[in-house]
Amino acid sequence: MSEINENTLVKTVRVGGFEMEYACFGKGPRPMVVIPGLAIKGVMKSASTLVVPYKNFTEDFTLYFFDRRKDVESGYSVEDMARDQVLAMEALGLTGVALYGVSQGGMVAQHIAAERPDLVWKLVLGCSTSKAEPLQLETIGNWTRLAMAHDASGLVESFVDKCFSPAFVARYRRALLAMYRDVSPEEMDRFAVFSRACDFVDTCSTIERIKCPVLVLAASDDRVVTPEASLKIVDKLKASGVPYEFQMFEGYGHAVFDELKEYKARIYEFLQKA
Repeated sequence: MSEINENTLVKTVRVGGFEMEYACFGKGPRPMVVIPGLAIKGVMKSASTLVVPYKNFTEDFTLYFFDRRKDVESGYSVEDMARDQVLAMEALGLTGVALYGVSQGGMVAQHIAAERPDLVWKLVLGCSTSKAEPLQLETIGNWTRLAMAHDASGLVESFVDKCFSPAFVARYRRALLAMYRDVSPEEMDRFAVFSRACDFVDTCSTIERIKCPVLVLAASDDRVVTPEASLKIVDKLKASGVPYEFQMFEGYGHAVFDELKEYKARIYEFLQKA
């Protein structure tokens, strides 16, 4: 593990006139594609930190963590992200994948599972939504405004306080803030494009086309997309006859996936079922 770094993990797929970075590790026969949520700094800049939290998956899966495409312009939508993600997956020959989307990544993953069921074996949605709730519009809308104003300190402070539970922030605040030091104007401009896209997410009419089993994970104290958003996804899956499982993590916020080891254990359990 100590020899693994970004230089050995991070690769680039070039397709459809764009480039997308991804990290790949593990030796399992089944591909697992992870689509992260909003990030102030690109996920691939800290790709080596992904390996240990997912070590239990590496015997059964080969994991692919994707960043968003490199060049984006204002108006780039969640649907555009899904289209580009599919192109990247096809270019790498990935099919029958375990698809795990976190937050905005879950919005993207819903589109992929609905529009390209041939690519997805099982779907995991972590703290995501099918349509923006009022609190989401307020929280992420504020992030967009801060990013567009190039208020790096304000953006980082709000991002940390809204995503993580108060207890976690109290213990690790200095480390969390250090993760986002030296945010560049270019990174804030890029973040603003992606955060703005969250306002317009709408998979309400497409969820019924999902064919694979779905695991929906939510957090009771989610102050970004809200726990209600996950409950509405569950209602739509149930009404459409889509097989699903659901778990609410009590007492945790939006970034429960980074705070709680049991979160990934629950995903692994779901993926191990026939």
